[in-house]
Amino acid sequence: MVHAARQSFVDGWQQAMWAGVAVAGALFVYLLAHGPKTTTQGATTANEKGTASETLST
Repeated sequence: MVHAARQSFVDGWQQAMWAGVAVAGALFVYLLAHGPKTTTQGATTANEKGTASETLST
């Protein structure tokens, strides 16, 4: 009985580990697609221009 309980725990643990790997992989792909974008040195964002903060305060 102890052996069966231990085996079912190991089987469940293995499935949980694979589920974690799948979630981590999906998040990695999401970050690659939607992660931070680099800008050139001459480009400015809306926040640097002051337009975003002005629209929030009005």
